Order: sequence, then structure tokens, then C-alpha cells
Amino acid sequence: MNSFTRRQAIRLYELATGRRILTRLDELNRTQWQSREELLALQQDKLHRLLKHAYTFVPYYRRLFDQIGFQPDDILTDSASFQKIPTLSKAIINENFDDLITTDSSRQKGLTLNHTGGSTGRRLTFIQDNNFRDFVTADIHRHIQWTGWRFGEPHAYLYGADYEVATQKAVRTRLMDWALNRFVSSAYTLSEASMAAFVQDIRRKRPKVLFGYASAMARFAEFVQEHHLDDIKFSGMLSTAEVLHPERRELVERTFGCKILDRYGTRELGGIGCECPEHIGLHISVENVYVEVLRDEAPVPIGEEGDIVITNLNNYGMPFIRYHVEDLGQLSDMACRCGRGLPMIQVVSGRASDLLETKDGRVVHASFFTHTFFDMREVKQFQITQKSYDHVVVSLVERQKLGADRLTFIEHHIKDTMGSDVKVEIELLDAIPPKPSGKHRFIVSEIQ
Repeated sequence: MNSFTRRQAIRLYELATGRRILTRLDELNRTQWQSREELLALQQDKLHRLLKHAYTFVPYYRRLFDQIGFQPDDILTDSASFQKIPTLSKAIINENFDDLITTDSSRQKGLTLNHTGGSTGRRLTFIQDNNFRDFVTADIHRHIQWTGWRFGEPHAYLYGADYEVATQKAVRTRLMDWALNRFVSSAYTLSEASMAAFVQDIRRKRPKVLFGYASAMARFAEFVQEHHLDDIKFSGMLSTAEVLHPERRELVERTFGCKILDRYGTRELGGIGCECPEHIGLHISVENVYVEVLRDEAPVPIGEEGDIVITNLNNYGMPFIRYHVEDLGQLSDMACRCGRGLPMIQVVSGRASDLLETKDGRVVHASFFTHTFFDMREVKQFQITQKSYDHVVVSLVERQKLGADRLTFIEHHIKDTMGSDVKVEIELLDAIPPKPSGKHRFIVSEIQ
């Protein structure tokens, strides 16, 4: 099946759904080669349009802008005026959820509910529109193309997002998978059986590229090495969702015989940045996001470390304006040898999560817990600590009282996943202290 036929299939999908994935992909493939000045002008225009929409149609921002004396047109004459807008946090979104949704009837069609995986121990529910989703899908495939992959060639995902895995039986999802020539294996629970099945899929479909969680790809690489599966190779790989530590990079590249690109993004914001084959930093997707690096809510000089704060430029359904992603990074004024005008960022820390191991050799990905049973309104924050193969501690901060039935459910669910003989200790706390990095790790493994 050639690239032209698959593009036509996506065109039919777009006609049926109103989506614009190929249009956005063609747009991103073109703009990445523009000069930095042209890209920043495009970004500023999109930011201005987003702020105008937020002031006109989003009650939370209307009140906020009036309160601080800010008008969207202010940034046209003074770009620094944007920093008058207070930053956004998960707590603010949870407290103002309904007032953060657009009231523009022309944009309410196609709004979808989504959730973060809760990498800081606090799950977030939010709204996204089709324009946002189109840019996210296009941005992923732009980055996959940076490996040398060409549109229509097979590629594999070792991933765990609800949309990519839980809805695999949906007709639209199956059509999109076929048109994009992709297939997905869940990264949530990596067992000998699931990885063996993934190997068979790879041998049958021969994907050019592997896209997945850093930890899951590393575990799959170990499996391939342990079983001497020398034919499991790729021409390119992309890592996402977690920090790609050097030892994992070396393991994965050595096992699969190609270089890996590190990609940075979040569920609520989409892609933020990605390495190109030069491997000197992450190119920011400035067509999609406006990135700031702050310390004590003030901008830091280029090259200095601070808190990463993001404004997504495409989601008019629920605008995220100056949102704290709870990661640390530093902006760079470096010009990359690849020739792309996209500015660069270094992510210093964040997105790291541990895998949990079971006594029988299975590996359970951290995201499994947040995407199965911790979508509980009673739970404000949580942390799971694996003390040993036989002992798991669940620390909970209650938003409202957890009944005995809910506590029993948690215990049984962990036993079902980790093993029936595992001791599950539940402790109810007033607060869970952050780690020295300032982040709340929701999974901690003390197994060496």
C-alpha cells in the first residue's frame, strides 16, 4: 500500500470527522524551515488570537484579565505585558473547571474530555478541541519524520495512553491506524507474553520506527537481548513521557541498531519539543506552544534553569495560558546545524517515573495505576512505594473520606496486579512531601 493511497484514506477520514490532520502536518513540515524571526512572528500572532478568544469566550479569563487590567491587544505594543497574567496550576483548573471551557458555540462541537497520567500524583481532567488534537497528531508525525520515516511506512507504538490503547476497537481508531500504518502495544504491563506478542507483530509488519515510553522501551530492549532476538531492529526511535537517561539511551540504541530522538510533551499540552538527528537539544514546537522559563514567577536569562511554563496556542476549547508543567528546563539561543528555525530548550528534570517489578518477573508501568483505579474524587494526592516484591505502601491524601469499600478495592486491585501474596499497606496522610527536586513522585521503587 503506497503513501498516496494512505493519504487518500486519511482524507476520507477527515471528510467524515471534520479533522484536519494532513493539513496541519503539511503546515508544520513547511514552517519548521522558516527563519526564527518568521516563526516567532507566527507564534506571537497565534498567541494574540488565543488571548482574544479567551477574553471574549472563557469566563475565567474574562474575570482574570479585567481584575489585573490586561487586554489582549496589550501584547501588540508590549510583549512583556503577557507576564502580568498569573500562572495556571492544576489546582486552579480543578477549582475553575467549568469557567475554563469556551462558551463559543461554534467551537463547542468536537470537544473531548481527557486526563493526565498524574505524574505528580495529582490527576488532571481537561477539555480539548479538534484543532488541538489535529496539531498534536501532526506534530508527532513531524517528529517521527525526523528519524527518516516517510509517510505511509509502518511504525509501532509501545505506549499506554487511553486513546491509543483502550479505544483500539473503535472503528475510527482502526481506520486511522490503518491509514497511518501504525500499531500499538500497551506499555502499562510488560510481561514475557505481551513482549513476545509484540515481537511477532514486529516480525509480521516490519515497522521502520518505534515510538514509546523511555522505561518501556528499555525493558523491551532487555527482553530482546535476553532472548537473543537479533532480527528486531528499527531505522529510528522516539522516546517520550519520561526523561531519557543516558544509560537507557545507550541500551536502546545498542539493542535496536539506530539512534533515538528524545521528545518532550504532556497529555494536556501536546508536543513541546523534540531532538533532531543533531542531538544538541530539543526544538520547541513554537507553532503549537509558547514556552517560558521562570524562577519565582519571573523570566530567567537564556541558559539559566527555571520552571517550565507553557501556553498552548491551539486549544480554544479550554485554553491553557501560562501553565506550570512542574518540570525544570533552560532555554537556548543556539542555532542548530539541521537548519530548522525552531528555537531550542533543554529539559533538566521531570517526567521520570519508576517501573514496578513483580516477583514473577513482570514489569508494571507507573501509568497503569493512574489510568485504572486512581480516578477517584476522594483522592487528592497519592504515592505508591514498593518496599520489596512482597510489600507495597499506598500513601493517600483524602479530598473527602474514603469508605471501607474503596480502601478494600485499592488493596484488591494492587494484589490483582502485583500478586495475591503482596502485603498492601495503606496510610492516610495530611500531605505527601515532595522530593528535593520539588516534584511529587507518585511511584517510588526501592527495589535495586
